[in-house]
Amino acid sequence: MSSTATHDSNDPAGLWEHRRTLTLEAARRHTRRIRIFRWILLAIITGLVVLLFAQFSGQEATTLSEENSGEAVKMINPRYNGRTEDGLPYYLTSKEAIRLEGDKGTVELINPVLHFLREEGAGESIVIADKGIYDDVNKILNLYTSVDLATDDGNRCRTTHARIFTKTKIIEGDEPIHCDGNFGLVKGNAYEILDNYRVFVFKNGVDAELDQASE
Repeated sequence: MSSTATHDSNDPAGLWEHRRTLTLEAARRHTRRIRIFRWILLAIITGLVVLLFAQFSGQEATTLSEENSGEAVKMINPRYNGRTEDGLPYYLTSKEAIRLEGDKGTVELINPVLHFLREEGAGESIVIADKGIYDDVNKILNLYTSVDLATDDGNRCRTTHARIFTKTKIIEGDEPIHCDGNFGLVKGNAYEILDNYRVFVFKNGVDAELDQASE
C-alpha cells in the first residue's frame, strides 16, 4: 500500500519563508509610514511656529502704532516728581495710571494724591481725588470727583473739580467749593487759590461765615 505525501501547504520551511517575507514587507511599509508621519508632523510644527511668530510680530506693531489711540499702557502705583518755580519739591502718586498711545504726555489717574509744600519750611499739604488727568509735559493736574484739599496751616476744601498748576502753585476750579479754615466757612460756585496757596478767591454766589478773630 502506497501513500503520497503533500508538502504544498504543510511544509514548515515553506510556511516560515512565506511569513518572513510578509513580515519584512510589513516592517518596510511601517517604517515608510513612520517616516512620512514624522515629516508631516515636522511640517505642522514649523507652520505653527511661523504662524505664532507672525501673530506676535503683528501685536508688537499694533502696540507701538501711534495711530491706534485705543491702545493703552497701564501702570500700577506710579509716582511723578517735580519742582515748583521757587524750587520746592512735590510728587504725585496714584493707585493706577493709564497712558493712551495717542497722547504720550497725558495720563489718566485713579485715586491720585498730590503732595506739596506751600513754602520753605512748611509742613506737607495734600490734595486727593477719585480720578484725575495729569499733563506731564505742562505739569497741569486736573482732579475730578470728591476732591479734598488739606493744607498744613489748617485750611480744608472740598469740591468736584480742581485744576492745579503744580509749577506756579495755583489752583482753580469751575465747580462749587466748600472751605473750612482759619478764615471761617466759605462756599462758592467757582474759585481760585493763589499766592503759595494762601489766598482763597471765591466766585459766583458766595456764602460765607467769616471768623472775625482771624482778621
